[in-house]
Amino acid sequence: MKPEIDLNLLRVLCAVHATRSASKAAEELGMTQSGVSNALRRLRTSFSDPLFVRCADGMQATARAQELIDLIAPGMADIESALTSTTGFDPAQSSRLFRIMASDLAQVVLMPRLLARLSPMASNVRFETVDASPEDGRRGMEGGSIDMVFGNWPAFGLDFHRQVLFKETFVVLMREDHPLSRRKLTRSAYLNARHLDYRPGGVSYQSLRQVLDKVLQTQNQKRHVTFTAAHALGLASVLCESDLLLTLPSRLVSAITFGRTQLVVRPLPIDSPEMAITLQWHTRVHRDPAVTWLRRSIVDIFSTPDGG
Repeated sequence: MKPEIDLNLLRVLCAVHATRSASKAAEELGMTQSGVSNALRRLRTSFSDPLFVRCADGMQATARAQELIDLIAPGMADIESALTSTTGFDPAQSSRLFRIMASDLAQVVLMPRLLARLSPMASNVRFETVDASPEDGRRGMEGGSIDMVFGNWPAFGLDFHRQVLFKETFVVLMREDHPLSRRKLTRSAYLNARHLDYRPGGVSYQSLRQVLDKVLQTQNQKRHVTFTAAHALGLASVLCESDLLLTLPSRLVSAITFGRTQLVVRPLPIDSPEMAITLQWHTRVHRDPAVTWLRRSIVDIFSTPDGG
């Protein structure tokens, strides 16, 4: 006879998987950490499996746990959505945690504006950005561990909604007294200069980068890259102390140059197509009042002149 499993135990299973942490899962579920630990012990006994193992980046699901989560997470998410929709959503009273899949670029562009806008009206609402592959993003939205995806992504499919927030273009950043800042930046000068290349691990940013690479390849052009950086921290300092050029999406440049008068921006002297920056979410949360509130807040940010 198959064991009967308390629905609340399955909620714990999904929360630990989503947060990779017993303490974070306890906070999200409004439980004590000992309560989460006890629930995990009961689940391990019921399924005769450790379910999670501790790794460098948190609690990793075993094969058995992943199999269970893949089967139950969509249903759990639907139940949570149904309960939320009957009670409505009051941002002033909520302590909900929203998970947004976003690259380094997206985090810099989105989160400062989002927090500034929402903090006064929703001081206890929490946010977490997740950097994941497209497939993990799809599964996360289907299962409920990711609420929405922000960035330069193709459409995820028929079960997903997609809204274009703005069109992005590349610009060139350099120090204020750079020799090329005193005249119009030409294609020849751009290609003959030395470059700082920013290549973080985020898949969304890589897709932006590939647009520029493809344009250069098509025109049989190549840049001289002196330094390739994996992280945004320190990029401005490197530019201020060198004659390197940095080519980035315009809104990321705006974030980097904010309050830095020693840096100047020039148009990219190479034809490059605009890229759509979108917000995507799964059909199961399309009518979730909380996700709807957040989605509309993000859309409003980029509908105003200061939002882009």
